[in-house]
Amino acid sequence: MAYRHRLVLLALVINMVCYTDRVCIAIAGPELRKSFGLSQTEMGLVFSIFSLSYFLGQTPWGALADRYGSRGLVAFAIAGWSLFTALTAAAWSYASLLVIRFVFGALEAAFSPAVASAFSRWIPINERATAFGAFLGGGRLGGALAPPLAGFLVLRYGWQAPFIVFGAFGILWAAAWYAFYRNPPPAAAQTQKEPIPWAVLLRSRRLWCLLGTAFGSTFLWQFYITWFPTYLREQRGMAITEASYYAGLPLLFGVAATWIGGFLTDLLSRRLGDRRARTRIGFVSLCTGAALFTAGIWHPAPALGALLMASAAGGVDLYLGAAWSSATDIGETSGGAVSGLMNAASNAAGFASPAIMGLVLDRFHDWNAVLYLSAATTLTAAVLWLFVNPRRTQPATA
Repeated sequence: MAYRHRLVLLALVINMVCYTDRVCIAIAGPELRKSFGLSQTEMGLVFSIFSLSYFLGQTPWGALADRYGSRGLVAFAIAGWSLFTALTAAAWSYASLLVIRFVFGALEAAFSPAVASAFSRWIPINERATAFGAFLGGGRLGGALAPPLAGFLVLRYGWQAPFIVFGAFGILWAAAWYAFYRNPPPAAAQTQKEPIPWAVLLRSRRLWCLLGTAFGSTFLWQFYITWFPTYLREQRGMAITEASYYAGLPLLFGVAATWIGGFLTDLLSRRLGDRRARTRIGFVSLCTGAALFTAGIWHPAPALGALLMASAAGGVDLYLGAAWSSATDIGETSGGAVSGLMNAASNAAGFASPAIMGLVLDRFHDWNAVLYLSAATTLTAAVLWLFVNPRRTQPATA
């Protein structure tokens, strides 16, 4: 197996670990909220605080990876976020919980842009959407496996257990990455062009449309890893075991969607060109996600409604390989920084979405209002995606 393929496989597995650490709080959420006596608004902030620091850290970490390489940076980040995952179980107050989750998010922020920087150096452009699809699918797989396992641990040992178990497991992968990954070979370093100045990048219409797409699509997607289990239990009347099963489905659908979407994007790119292939995949993906999510809200049967809502995540995830490969194209030698900026826009929505939901629930006790807003932001993202226009020959300033 070629080195670049082993690199994708390792990144995929570590992304599984990354998402198990991230998602377990959604399952432990109701018990954690009772333990600390938190309101829905306060719990929404606990969910959101991760995305705030994750948002703030994306671009700086990506720029550091572009400049210094991803080897030591990623190993440090994995070890750090695993430690703070475990420390969540030791939180003694609402304030301490917020601080721990904030630092956890700041450390996890390094991983995706650093991997994007690594892929931009090691993966040929005609394989890049497939590589990103596989990598992102690993995260979805970890997120799909986490809810039933976390649900079992919560029921058997209390809400603290999944944080301790998942955090301890992550330390091993920091060592694995450091032992395996090599920073770009000398030949690549010698031929590398100077990074594109930020003043040039920030004038790019393509970049701003990409950022808007990332924000709009994530506003819906963040619901799955924060409030979805609570929605299923409190609005749809499901028990924790049943809710945990359905809570894992969006991530499971996402595994197939990211892999298929990345492969299909590269396949169609060879036939239609980058612009047409990525534009078509992204637009159909986001429109499908919005339609399935809306159908799930409408459907009165709890199980089928939950299934439709979960399948919407797969619809949205089809476009992710195209999005990340587009980000590295726009950024060129600053691919990690631009990927981080895209992920920052995504996590700005990740911060806003659960916080707004908690606030609306406390004040209006109405789930549907925010759920319909999530569908609307996804449709807006579909329209913006039409203007990303990721052609290889189009300059970043266009």
